[in-house]
Amino acid sequence: MSDERDVDQKRPGLTRYRYALLIGVFICFPPSLPLAHAQNDRAPSTSQARQLLHAAIEALGGETFLALKTIVGKGMYSQFDENGNLEFLAKFVDYIVYPDKERTEFGKGKNRFIQTNIGTTGWIYDGQQKAIRDQTPEQVENFQRGFRHSLDNILRRWHQSKPPLRYLGEREIWFRQRGQGVEIRFTLPDGSEDVVEVYIDPQTHLPLSVAYGNEEDRFFLYQDIDGIRWPFRIDHYRNGVQTSRIAYSSVVFNRAVDPRLFEKPTNPKKVK
Repeated sequence: MSDERDVDQKRPGLTRYRYALLIGVFICFPPSLPLAHAQNDRAPSTSQARQLLHAAIEALGGETFLALKTIVGKGMYSQFDENGNLEFLAKFVDYIVYPDKERTEFGKGKNRFIQTNIGTTGWIYDGQQKAIRDQTPEQVENFQRGFRHSLDNILRRWHQSKPPLRYLGEREIWFRQRGQGVEIRFTLPDGSEDVVEVYIDPQTHLPLSVAYGNEEDRFFLYQDIDGIRWPFRIDHYRNGVQTSRIAYSSVVFNRAVDPRLFEKPTNPKKVK
């Protein structure tokens, strides 16, 4: 489930940074020498980064994890303001059908709120207003950004396309938790670059965090379900401040999902 979709003002949705020395190098050595050293340095860095991602995928379930077709998750979603105060709390049910479908439901009855996305389209049901409407282009874009930066999608995208990697070394990523980092440089359909950092526990090889732009997801409480290890808590940060939490109570993999759940109803009374 991807995070921080923010489809409707306060409504939530489920779905970062890094001359003079170079001048000195080129003055002291012939141009061919720094280039040779750079090439030699890149090879082990790339190899180490690749080994880390392969280890992470294996820790998550290997081929079983990569072959996921559907995910149905239930739990509680919390959203916080810039001061850390709870702003929104609701039960959710989330349906994901790969490669590009997701439906997230919040609440019940008149407080029911549904966000559904299929590729480049999406619709919203608002129980309080008893209304169905198409998502705006900005809302769809926010969904797509969150969806492609979910942990499962990042690792699947890397495994399929093998974009450039860079090993970032080991550091403390939060208090008393160290992680080894990998930078992945994806190329988006419009030709722009999408830089993602993944930090992995050096002991368990499980992913600890994913960072992109000014946002970060942190993963906790992994549980083993049918051969796949899944984080049952995901905390989302923006500019270093926590903005939301996904706390799963249950997750089911590869269950058949009724395709009608993704079809836009003709009127609010026909919402399933």
